[in-house]
Amino acid sequence: MCRMFAVNGSPEFASSLQKALISAAESDDFRNNKGNHDSGWGGVWYSDSCQEYFRTTTPIFDDSNAPEFFEQGDNRLTGLSHARLAAQGEPLRGPFDSHPFFVQIGDELVYLTHNGQVDKYKLKDEAGVKDVSKLNDSEVFTFLLGNIEGSSLKERLDGAIRIVHQKDAMKGALNLMLLSIIRGGEKRIYYYCDFPDKSKELYYSLYAMKDDENSAVMSSTVAYRAGFISKDGEPANPKVSKCPIGKVLAL
Repeated sequence: MCRMFAVNGSPEFASSLQKALISAAESDDFRNNKGNHDSGWGGVWYSDSCQEYFRTTTPIFDDSNAPEFFEQGDNRLTGLSHARLAAQGEPLRGPFDSHPFFVQIGDELVYLTHNGQVDKYKLKDEAGVKDVSKLNDSEVFTFLLGNIEGSSLKERLDGAIRIVHQKDAMKGALNLMLLSIIRGGEKRIYYYCDFPDKSKELYYSLYAMKDDENSAVMSSTVAYRAGFISKDGEPANPKVSKCPIGKVLAL
């Protein structure tokens, strides 16, 4: 299980969310028995003149560089950040097991983060991977996204999600955040929230925040640590809303 956010806005706003993620990863208020997310972290951001893509096995709360990750951006940036807690049985081989995962689809560069778990063995044929035993389940989903047909990233994402359901491959949540970069400069965030165990609604829910300057979607504990929701999951101001279940949306 993991904590994560996607952001479109100023470096200062992104950095404030990064600090909330670091705090949430070290002690998760909404996870059973609290505990931390210590299986590594990673992030990616693009601005008009710069990009940064980073993954490590170091826990985000132990990495002295993590709080400054978004500070080198221009006036505006679009990005993702993810603190990993590896699901039982999933590999811990190196930084390439940390999110975000990357796939190039034509002229579109796509980065993906995932909170939850899918059965990678049920998805291997559609993902075009012969041996998934050494691959991260979220990595296999990324391969699936790049392997199926679709005229747009949203259409591919809808199709990949449909295959997960058809194959009964959702073992935990299927919470997804994607950063799309089209050569030429267009940047877009997509997100999706779905989880079968409604007893864990507070833990798995995603929250969106939008105002005139900044927008973001984030895991519940990140939203709580950032002051956007109360401890019972209620939005703290009218700019914040709980994300709907089972619908691909753009930020």
